[in-house]
Amino acid sequence: AEAVFAEKKGKLMRIPGVGNIISGYISSFSDFERAEQEWEFITRHQIRPYFFTDENYPYRLKECADAPLIFYFKGNADLNHHRMVSIVGTRKATDYGKLFCAALVEALAPHEVIVISGLAYGIDIAAHRAALANGVPTVGVLAHGLDMIYPPPHYNISVKMQENGGILSEYMGGCEPEKEHFPDRNRI
Repeated sequence: AEAVFAEKKGKLMRIPGVGNIISGYISSFSDFERAEQEWEFITRHQIRPYFFTDENYPYRLKECADAPLIFYFKGNADLNHHRMVSIVGTRKATDYGKLFCAALVEALAPHEVIVISGLAYGIDIAAHRAALANGVPTVGVLAHGLDMIYPPPHYNISVKMQENGGILSEYMGGCEPEKEHFPDRNRI
């Protein structure tokens, strides 16, 4: 593994599936002590890391030019499931919007989908709640490390999601929900 981080970016770019962005991530990395701390954290909390070259890394996500080199997942959902539906929307959802979201998820339930959203206020949390109420696995994509849940009132639902779906993030433990993380999260 050490040899990979010592390799020149140009040589890394010639590896099939790596490309410019991922080779840049690799060649600029230097915080190995922090990586060891993260390994201890994910092991202790039964979090699964998904590395870009892993066989079970989501194939749909690999299609994104800026797919994360690694992300962290806690739950039981198949991230390569044949039917995945992302439901996102305003944080200031109307009652009608929440009802529509619930009806949509209920209608999707017989079609063996996994519902993906961002665990945010409004439509996101409405989608997760509706999925759980209808026995549909649901995955929350977070804009911070898995050592916390933001917003805090959604902690209890995130625990239920880990039993039927999961939570995931490209951010290491200790990463706060910074403003710029939210648009990055949306591509996942």
